[in-house]
Amino acid sequence: MQRAQGRNDRFWPLATLAIILLGALCGLIYSVALHFDTVAREREEAIVANGLDGVVSEVGRRVIPQAIWDDAVRHLDNDFDAGWARENIGAFLTATADFDAIFVIDAADRPRFASTESAGSVVEAYGPYAAAAAPLVTVVRAREATRAAAVDTLTDYIQVSTFASVNERIVILSATLVQPDFGHARLSEGRAPILVTALPVDEAFIEGIGRRFLLRGLHVHNGDSRPEIDQAHVTLPSVVGESVATIDWNPQTPGSDLIGRVGIPLVGALSALTLLALLLDRRASAMAQGLVASEARATQLAYFDTLTGLPNRMRLLERLDQALEHLRRDPNATFAVLSIDLRRFKAFSDHYGHHMCDQLIREVGRRLALQVRAVDTCARIGPDEFAIVQPNAGASQAAAFASRLLEVMQGAFDLDISEAFFDVSIGITVVTDGAMDAGEALRQADLALSRTRANNLGSAYGFFEIEMDAAVKTRRALEADLRAALAKGELEMVYQPQVKAKGVMTGVEALVRWRHPQRGFISPAYFVAMAEECGLIGELGLFTLARAFEDSRRWKGIKVAVNVSAIQLRTPGFVTTVSALVKKLRVDPRRFELEITESLLLGDDPDTHATLQRLRELGFSLALDDFGTGYSNLSYLKQFPISKIKIDQSFVANLGSDEAADAMVSAIIRLARALGLSVLAEGVETEDQRRRLAAAGCTEIQGYLYSQPLPAAGIDSLRQAAADRHSTLRLTPAAAA
Repeated sequence: MQRAQGRNDRFWPLATLAIILLGALCGLIYSVALHFDTVAREREEAIVANGLDGVVSEVGRRVIPQAIWDDAVRHLDNDFDAGWARENIGAFLTATADFDAIFVIDAADRPRFASTESAGSVVEAYGPYAAAAAPLVTVVRAREATRAAAVDTLTDYIQVSTFASVNERIVILSATLVQPDFGHARLSEGRAPILVTALPVDEAFIEGIGRRFLLRGLHVHNGDSRPEIDQAHVTLPSVVGESVATIDWNPQTPGSDLIGRVGIPLVGALSALTLLALLLDRRASAMAQGLVASEARATQLAYFDTLTGLPNRMRLLERLDQALEHLRRDPNATFAVLSIDLRRFKAFSDHYGHHMCDQLIREVGRRLALQVRAVDTCARIGPDEFAIVQPNAGASQAAAFASRLLEVMQGAFDLDISEAFFDVSIGITVVTDGAMDAGEALRQADLALSRTRANNLGSAYGFFEIEMDAAVKTRRALEADLRAALAKGELEMVYQPQVKAKGVMTGVEALVRWRHPQRGFISPAYFVAMAEECGLIGELGLFTLARAFEDSRRWKGIKVAVNVSAIQLRTPGFVTTVSALVKKLRVDPRRFELEITESLLLGDDPDTHATLQRLRELGFSLALDDFGTGYSNLSYLKQFPISKIKIDQSFVANLGSDEAADAMVSAIIRLARALGLSVLAEGVETEDQRRRLAAAGCTEIQGYLYSQPLPAAGIDSLRQAAADRHSTLRLTPAAAA
C-alpha cells in the first residue's frame, strides 16, 4: 500500500507537471497559431488595400484617352458641342468603360453635360454627385493652377480618382482635366473643363475583386462599419480620407487550421509531442513561405510592370543609383544608359486599340529581355518607352548592343491582326561622372533619343552630346527672347516685289525678320517653326498681319501677300480677329492675298473649309504656297476657294539644267490655266529662268532677279522713282543690283 501510495504521490505531481507542460505547450502553440493568423490577415489586408488603390487608378485611366485629346479641347473647351460630347464622351465611355454617369464640368465648375440613366436637366442629373465630386474638382483645380507651363500631356495629366457614396450607392469617382495631346488644339484662357465619371461598385465589381485577389466571402458595408469577428477588414476611403464603405472577407487562417488538425494528438505521449514538433516545424515553414510569397507579390506590384513583367521606372532608378554608387567607388568604371521607343506607336494605337498595343508591347519587352545580360537592367518606363542600364560598358560596347537591338526589332511582330513592322529609335549616354544623379542620366539618354528621332532616319541610334543639352538651353532662351521681342514689337518686316511682264510690279510679299541683339539674324524657317511649337504663332501671325496692314496703306494699286500659318487658321476665332484688325486699321481686304500651305488642306476638314470660305467672303484672296512640294491633290484646288498657286523655288532653281523641272513647271502652269487659277513663280534669280517661265506661260514672278526683300521704305523709294519718271512702276534686272 505504501508503494501504491508512493506511486500515487509521485504520479500526481508528475501528472500535474505533465499536464502543466502539455497545457503550456498547447497554450504556446495556440498563441503562436493566433499570431500567425493575425500576421497573415494583416498582410492580406495590406495587399488588398494596395490592390484597391491600383484598381481605382486603373478605372481613372480609362478616361484618359477621351480627356487628353485635341478634339476634346476643341469641343468641350474652345466651342462646346453637346452632340459631340454625347457621342464621344457619354456614349463612348458608357459602352467601353462601364461608367454609368459621365459629366462635363466647365471653367466655373458648373455641370455642362450629363450622361446618366436618370431623366431631367444636366443640373438635376449632377445634383446627387455634386457633393461627392466637389473635393475631387478642388484638388484638380489646385493642381491645374500650379502645374508647369510646358508638360508632356501624354504622361503629365491631372486626374484624381477615389471611392465615393452617391445616393447610398458606392462608386469609383474620377475627375480628369481636359488637355490637348499633340498641341494641335489650345485651351481657352482660364480654367479647362473637367470630366467627372462614376463607375458603380456593384455586385459584379465586388465579385471581380474577389476573384482578382482570391478572397472568400467578400462583402461590402456602406459607411464606416466595425470589423466583423474573425473577418479581414479594409476601408474604402474618399479623397478626403473619410470612410465611404468597408469590405470584409474570410481571411486565410493558417494557425487555426493547424490547431484544428493537430490539437487532439498533442495530448499524448512524448512520441506525440515529437511528432507535433515535426509537424509544427513543417507548418511554420509553410506559413513562412506564404508570407515570403505575399511579400514577393507586393514587391512585384511595386517594382515591376504588370504587362511585360519587366522592371518599371522606380526599379530602373534604383539600379541607376547603384551603378552611380559603384562609379563613385571606382572612378575608372563606366556604364551606359539606353532609351528606346517605337516610332508610329501612337498611330498604331489609334488604329488598332489597346488590345493590339498590349500584345505588341509584350512582344517588344520579350525581345529586349532576351538580349540583355544578367547584370543589365531592362525596364519599361512609358507606354512605348523602354530603358536599359548596361554596367561596365563604354561607347563601343553600347553601340554594338544598340546595333543588335535594332537588328532584333527589324523583324515582323506577329500579332493577332497580322504582321506589323516598326522602326525603333535608341538614345545612348555613357556615364563617367559619379556625381551625376539617376534622373540626369536618364534625361541625357532621352535627349539623345529625341535627337535621333528628330533626324527621321528610321531605325537608328545616337549618342548624347554636350551640345544637345546646350541646344535645348539655347532653344529655351530663344523662346524667351522671341516672346520678349514680340511684346516689344522688335521684329522687322520686309517686302519682296512681285512683278508681271515687262517688270511691272503688281504686288509684294510680306516677310517677317528677326535680328537678335546678340545672335544677329535668325532664319525665319527656324523661329517661325519655334513659334508654332511653343505656342507663340498666334502672336507672331497677328504681328505680321498688323504690320502688313499698316504698311500697305502707303502703297496704292499693289497687292500685299501675307503668309498665314495652318495653326493660326485652325485657331477658334481667327476670322473674327482678322476682321476686327481690318476695321481697326481701315484697310481693304481685297488688296491682300493670304498664302497657305498644302498641309492645311489635308483631310478636307469642314472647319478649315469654313474658315477659308469666310476669309474669301471678307474679300481676301487665297494663294497655295510652295505648290508641288507637299501633298498635292487636284481635289483641293476644286474644293477650296484658292485663286492662285505659287510654284516653289526648288522647281525654278533647276530650270534649264533639269528637264524634269521644266516639265513639272509647264505641267503646273497648264493645270492652273485649266482650273482658272493664276500662277506665280518664286525664287527667280536669272534672266534664263524668267524667259523659260514666260515661254511656259507664267507671267508673274518673284525673286532676286528683280529685287531682294526690302523694308517698307525701300518699296517707297521704288514707287517714288516711278512717280518721278511719270510711268508705271517697272523693275529691271539691274534693279536687283
